[in-house]
Amino acid sequence: MPSMLELPRELYLMICSYLEPTDLTKLAGVSRDTYLAVQQPLYARINITAYASLIKLVNTLQRVPVVSHISSTQRLRWFKLADSQLRERDIKYLDLVLDHRKDGQKITGAIVANCIGAIGRKCYTAQITLTLNATSADFVKQLERLGLPNVVRLALFLGSCGKKMTYTREEWSWKVWELVFSGLTFPDLRKVYVNTYDDHEDEVPDDLFAQMRPWDGYSHAYDKHRTAKHNPPTPFHGLGSMQEIVLAHNSYLDASALQCLFESDIIPGRLTKLEIVDCPALHPVKHLTALSTLLRRALQLVRSLKLHLCDLSGYHEEVTFNEMQYGARINKHPEEHLCNVIRELGQTIPSLDLAVPFICDRIFPPLATQPTVETAAQGFPQVPLHPFGSLPGRIRAEGYKHRQLYCLEGICRAAHSRKHMAARADMQTSDHSWLLLHLPGDHGSWHLSGYSRVKFSPHKELTEPYNKGIWAL
Repeated sequence: MPSMLELPRELYLMICSYLEPTDLTKLAGVSRDTYLAVQQPLYARINITAYASLIKLVNTLQRVPVVSHISSTQRLRWFKLADSQLRERDIKYLDLVLDHRKDGQKITGAIVANCIGAIGRKCYTAQITLTLNATSADFVKQLERLGLPNVVRLALFLGSCGKKMTYTREEWSWKVWELVFSGLTFPDLRKVYVNTYDDHEDEVPDDLFAQMRPWDGYSHAYDKHRTAKHNPPTPFHGLGSMQEIVLAHNSYLDASALQCLFESDIIPGRLTKLEIVDCPALHPVKHLTALSTLLRRALQLVRSLKLHLCDLSGYHEEVTFNEMQYGARINKHPEEHLCNVIRELGQTIPSLDLAVPFICDRIFPPLATQPTVETAAQGFPQVPLHPFGSLPGRIRAEGYKHRQLYCLEGICRAAHSRKHMAARADMQTSDHSWLLLHLPGDHGSWHLSGYSRVKFSPHKELTEPYNKGIWAL
């Protein structure tokens, strides 16, 4: 029976790509030849979830495997590869998860930077995903003076950082933004997730409506960041290379930080995905200027945009006051009316997910003609509504643009009823799919151009399959 090593190297590596790391480890112990042959697939993709494993990986990469010369059969079949070439351990993808609750003071910025630097020097093309759970304030401060190349994805869970800090909230939040977006500490960063409420992804609430925290007033110092100390002349050079930005469950993102990110001259031209979810320092009425600026820039850049603003429903008097303020503001400044901005610039974006306090039918594209009885929608969509988690992808695969809209409070200036909004969604003749939802307990409706309306109850159906994955679309 012929040996696997008699196969062409490309075919051998293809077979190895289907094996789990444990299987590859067993294969490496079969013979000296398989030990050498399996080095590349064994080290191509590595997952590390403990600090001690990171140290072992770096030590292993520094040591050359000691074996005898490869056999003449293998050298003949594998295009005369040298023994030294087969010994190389070339990491392609490294998923590194560090948890300060487990390793505490062992995890220092200097050691992590040295380890990642050693991996980068040995494996030039390595792409590293770095997840930091329960990140301490001391660790963040240590990283300020260091560089971590080859880190293309970063997930920060800063729930514990608010304890034992010597900085003010404004100073500390600015340090976080400089760490992530300056381009100095993470020069190769492409995708980022920042959460300041939770210490781990498993702690993030998976109920969509549970994520809507009320506004907490953190942005009372709206103008404090607009100083030379906190606002450098050329801010955030790292933005130019960003592909995905997810700022979710984040109390550090206020209006001034939002302006520095999306009003600067550094245009994130590569950005395809932007999510801002549950950031209670952003007030949907008081910070309307910053939000409209965000939408104007993002809708012209990204392919997927999610914007979920804070919930004002807990205080009826404040809601009424804010609704009056919002109406007066958009009457005076229609260019800041979020519905107008979305209608003007949001027609081509493939995926749009919004949760805003006030909406009206200006969010829909204008109708060319009124639909007649003959052209009215007939039948229900062939695409199944459930499961909700995969609906956006299935809708886009059918050639539609996906729109998901949550009305948290009411209608802009009380101009229209919810029934009117649903009727307007029914009249859409473009290639858009609209999901209209309201507060828990209310019924939602799905509108797909060319088909009849589908009604459903979001309270039971929407929250269970809600996908909280930090890198998922």
